[in-house]
Amino acid sequence: MSPDPGVLAAFGARADPVPLPGGEGTAWRAGEVVLKPADDPRVARWTAELYRDLGLLAGRDPGFRVPRPLRAAAQDGAARDRAARDEAAGDWVAGGWVAWQWLPGQPASWAGVSPFWPRLIAASRAFHAALAGRPAPPWLGRDGSPWTAGDQVAWGERDPGSVLAAAPGPLAGQLRGLLAALRPVRLPSQLIHGDLGGNVLFSPASPPAVIDFSPYWRPAGLALAVAAVDALTWGGADPAILGELDGEPEIGQLLARAHVGRLVTEVVSRRGDQGGLDTVARTGRPVTVLILARLALG
Repeated sequence: MSPDPGVLAAFGARADPVPLPGGEGTAWRAGEVVLKPADDPRVARWTAELYRDLGLLAGRDPGFRVPRPLRAAAQDGAARDRAARDEAAGDWVAGGWVAWQWLPGQPASWAGVSPFWPRLIAASRAFHAALAGRPAPPWLGRDGSPWTAGDQVAWGERDPGSVLAAAPGPLAGQLRGLLAALRPVRLPSQLIHGDLGGNVLFSPASPPAVIDFSPYWRPAGLALAVAAVDALTWGGADPAILGELDGEPEIGQLLARAHVGRLVTEVVSRRGDQGGLDTVARTGRPVTVLILARLALG
């Protein structure tokens, strides 16, 4: 469902909305404004304030860009020019929607050894350095989503028994092998973006833009591990991309946890879909073998 005219007016969007590709298919662009449903207004407001602060840091550090959140008009829902709207005490959410500045750029293809991979690594490191020291929101990890379940199993915070019981034999075998290889990770946790791979936009003339923040409280290197696992599993990436991560502390364990998290998420979200789970097992197996071999070599 597209944003209605009242929502467009509240955020000063004057163009007709058109759907944006990618994600869950719920984002719309109206000229220079991107609108997304605020499924949980509390989370939407927290994310808007986080990105407002990160935008100030990004202006001083050219390592990454972030879209600027837009406030809704504070008076009678009428549109204002952007500067006036930002000065007003309008809310970040209007009519169940949140709005962002549109940024130029495109997500990269990760097939083979992508030339964008080193840029993603550099942007992630700059972005997470800017996040360091920010507290976790009180609601983090309490949404009961498949992604949270996957993350918590990977970090030993949730029993994997029900997931292993629901997974077909080959997929359960992969998970058991990975879980048996996990060892303690002695790295500090911080706020991270847990879904970078498809949420970094690249433009020739600008630093990479980090969008659609997915918050987790984990070591910063996990963000790159998840991006690598996604690129290997679904993006056709060459295993050689892992060489770019060799200097990342505890990268073997972080890759194993990233892969466990993704596999568990698939099991939870695809319950009863035997064909889909068989595809996950088949697609995930080469990544499982690769990660276990790296761990065995130390």
